[in-house]
Amino acid sequence: MIVRHAPTRPGHAEAAGRPAPPPPAPTDVPAVLGPFVAWLASREPHEALRRRQVRVVERFLRWAAADRGDPRTRRNRFEAELGVAGTAEAQAVAAALDRLAEHRRILAIAPDLDD
Repeated sequence: MIVRHAPTRPGHAEAAGRPAPPPPAPTDVPAVLGPFVAWLASREPHEALRRRQVRVVERFLRWAAADRGDPRTRRNRFEAELGVAGTAEAQAVAAALDRLAEHRRILAIAPDLDD
């Protein structure tokens, strides 16, 4: 399968010769959480599970905003700090963070979908 970039529409940053804006930083929790919540509603039919995943992701984003460590190990440190290793709670946290990672990968592939 070959993935090609979609042509840009007039008015986009690329069309004006400017690079596309970077994805929101983890410190901008509402800018990351809002689109994630909307996307998750289209992916997860169970409302209780969605709410739980949103709570975990929001907690992670707020923690990440204050974290000064290596961003590459941020998720592992967050999960370790929760102290729930080997439990069902650890699986729920991992599932929620996997969903956030999936959402970010989609945004990285097609950053201008909302424009």
